[in-house]
Amino acid sequence: MKIVDITQTPLSIGKSLIRVQTDAGIEGWAEAPGYNNPAMPGNNVAVFEAYLESIIKPTLIGEDPLSINRHWETLATGKDDRVYRLPASVVAVIDIALWDLFGKETGLPVYTLMGGAARTTIPLYWSTGSGWKFTPHQMLDLVKEGQAQGFQAFKIRMDWKGWRQDVNPEKDYQMFKLVREFLSDGQYLGFDANNGYSVSTAIQQGRRFEALGIDHFEEPLPYWDLPGLKQVADALDVAVSAGEQDAYRWWFHQLVLLGNPDILQPDILNAGGPSEVMRIYELAATWEKPIMPHSPQAGINSMASLHTYACIQNATRPHEFSGEFSGSLDEVADLYGEGVMPVNGKMHLSAKPGFGVELNETAVARLTT
Repeated sequence: MKIVDITQTPLSIGKSLIRVQTDAGIEGWAEAPGYNNPAMPGNNVAVFEAYLESIIKPTLIGEDPLSINRHWETLATGKDDRVYRLPASVVAVIDIALWDLFGKETGLPVYTLMGGAARTTIPLYWSTGSGWKFTPHQMLDLVKEGQAQGFQAFKIRMDWKGWRQDVNPEKDYQMFKLVREFLSDGQYLGFDANNGYSVSTAIQQGRRFEALGIDHFEEPLPYWDLPGLKQVADALDVAVSAGEQDAYRWWFHQLVLLGNPDILQPDILNAGGPSEVMRIYELAATWEKPIMPHSPQAGINSMASLHTYACIQNATRPHEFSGEFSGSLDEVADLYGEGVMPVNGKMHLSAKPGFGVELNETAVARLTT
């Protein structure tokens, strides 16, 4: 079996459908950022297309798609006299598609190919954001929407637009306080500062959150401030989490050595795909660091994150879920099948091949931009 083409189809839901096609008629699927993607603004389609045409297709067409690790190393580092060093988010898209293809070729779910699932039912937390522009009561309304859908774990995010260090920590506190009081039965509640605080403010804010009851305190500082992160993590009892913006295992090594957060949060795209996230998880087990993936979009890439997370024995915290970055969730379900959507705040992974996605070609044609 050989790779014969790799295509990109921009969709109106803010993603591009990536297909790795073979001479056996088997395809592997993934998602790249598309037009109108609020999580990654800009002309993402043209950027990925440039990598696809100049490097990825010349390198992979004609190759065996099942040589996943070899292809990962080639794209992430290089081969022979060629040095590629592609961004982790680009390598990840191809890696996801190749794992999906591997599952379809073998008739097995990816979690089986990655070593076997410790669990196939995974609790999720309802991740809701844009706190920077909402009042506390507006944020509470968003949390109530998640609760009405059956979620029992939650995270509220600030989603700062631009540089807003310490702009209004009191409002953030009042927002968390109102939501915490509403979730008075002890449901899981995290707070994501989205890089918004200085060291001293993060410590003060974290202590106030601790008094109310908080389950994790996410990205309190700009992600590059590793010494500052260590100060915050050392000062607080609450689990401080970081890593969603970090690429490859090498940066996670530095993150732990210098920042030492309590929880590691690799993103299936930003970190380099299932192959690399699994290696990060193995390092996390060595470092005795809990893991909690960052993967806020519903769809193929989220399924890739869930399949990888399912294989880890100590993956006991809920996985992220948000409907804010994927367009209409009804459209997502129509496009990929109901199996990509949670039921009562949990994701149930099927035994279908690959990531269990059932692509609706009629929906693809309707959503193609």
